[in-house]
Amino acid sequence: MVSDENIQSTSYELPLDEEPLDDFEKNVSGTPLSESLLKRNVLWFCQFRWIVIGVLVSFGFLGLFPGLIDRLGMRPPGAWPFIIAAVLTATNLIFLSLARTETPSITVRFNLWSQITTDLVILTVVIYFVGGLETNIAFAYLFHIVLACVFFSRRHSLIVTIMAIGMFAASSAAEYILGILPPTSIFAGPLCGQDISLQPSVLILNFLLAVGIWLVVWYLASYLSSMVRRRDFQLDETNRRLIAAQEERSRHMLATTHQLKAPFAAIYSNAQLLQQGYCGQLPDEAIPVVQRISSRCRRLTAEIQKMLQLANLSSTSQAALPRSRIVSTDLLLWCISQVEPIAQEKGVTFKADMRPVPMVGTEDHFKMLFINLLANAVIYSHRGGEVHITCRPGPNSEPIVIISDQGIGIPAEKIPRIFEEHYRTKEAMQHNKESSGLGLAIVKQVAQMYKIHIRVESRPDSGTTFELRFPVVEENAGGEIKEK
Repeated sequence: MVSDENIQSTSYELPLDEEPLDDFEKNVSGTPLSESLLKRNVLWFCQFRWIVIGVLVSFGFLGLFPGLIDRLGMRPPGAWPFIIAAVLTATNLIFLSLARTETPSITVRFNLWSQITTDLVILTVVIYFVGGLETNIAFAYLFHIVLACVFFSRRHSLIVTIMAIGMFAASSAAEYILGILPPTSIFAGPLCGQDISLQPSVLILNFLLAVGIWLVVWYLASYLSSMVRRRDFQLDETNRRLIAAQEERSRHMLATTHQLKAPFAAIYSNAQLLQQGYCGQLPDEAIPVVQRISSRCRRLTAEIQKMLQLANLSSTSQAALPRSRIVSTDLLLWCISQVEPIAQEKGVTFKADMRPVPMVGTEDHFKMLFINLLANAVIYSHRGGEVHITCRPGPNSEPIVIISDQGIGIPAEKIPRIFEEHYRTKEAMQHNKESSGLGLAIVKQVAQMYKIHIRVESRPDSGTTFELRFPVVEENAGGEIKEK
């Protein structure tokens, strides 16, 4: 055995779950938003609103220092920032309470549109106090317009834009045309017609320019957003078709595999009969041919069995199978007995140090898990090597099973891929040519099904260790068992 002290062992932990695909907006040509996305938007608006409340409160406290306000060329704002911040806080708490309650999608939509309407009203009040036509504050409406283009269809985002224009027009008309509201601004200076910035023609021009810019921004943002959503929709549809095609191919492969299982078993049985002299003594030239037929059939039958196991584990119906309490030592001893013939052929011995720990699951699935790990440990061991099996409770009473060998090991850069279907390292293929590469894929499926944490540690030509941490088993007063 080659020993190189410069080669370090590498560890890797199998992720329990695949990366979930973010459900994105399939909003094309006005298709309604999904409820999950709507709820995320509602919560996002609520979180962003706390920042706005903080800015208003900070501006209100700034007004308590007249000297600083004068140096900035501004008028003291008075109490209106605190009042608006208080109103926003109260409404935000209500919206958050509604968003965190399990409600029908129509209520989520009502919540979102209520937030938008409330924000536009409050923003109009803020714009009035800051000075809508004397400052650039009116462009704050663009925040809502752009967000509406991102989150909504073009029709709904146009409604938000029209709402903003209507509120701004109503506020400006009440202030400068109807005289219902007194003109106001946070900046020091004359609030009369003598200021050129407040002449009617300038005010009208400012209003029209602001509205024109809003409409241009709405058009560009909604157009680009609709293009992105349409592309997302096309990608989603393509992905759905690919998944459907993959599932159809898997069904055909599974059916074909089922059909091949019986013929190969029959060929293997007949080859065994020929070897045993059922049809008379075989010629010397025929014996190795029949042995090769028998060996190949045995190998293909094993591969078919693993393909069927993997297909069954991938089926959603497997998760609903009844689970029972399993004693780890009994199960491991049975699995070792199944792998023992392979170990004897390779001169590999088992060394077991096992204490009984309770597990919860489907016994057949755990048998698949341990048999594949034990078989791999034996197959990839050097002749005359040892495979160590340890079973013990962990620090939190969780069942821990460790299976380690002194075999060929796995290169560090290849460890994350060993759980892929049909993946085999170059070293593994050189050591054993008769493997399907499905054993660890089966292990992965079982581990993810039962939330078993698997940690792999390996060093080339020095062996590999698989550490399995099972969920803790609890038993209530009624004798029912469950996992933490």
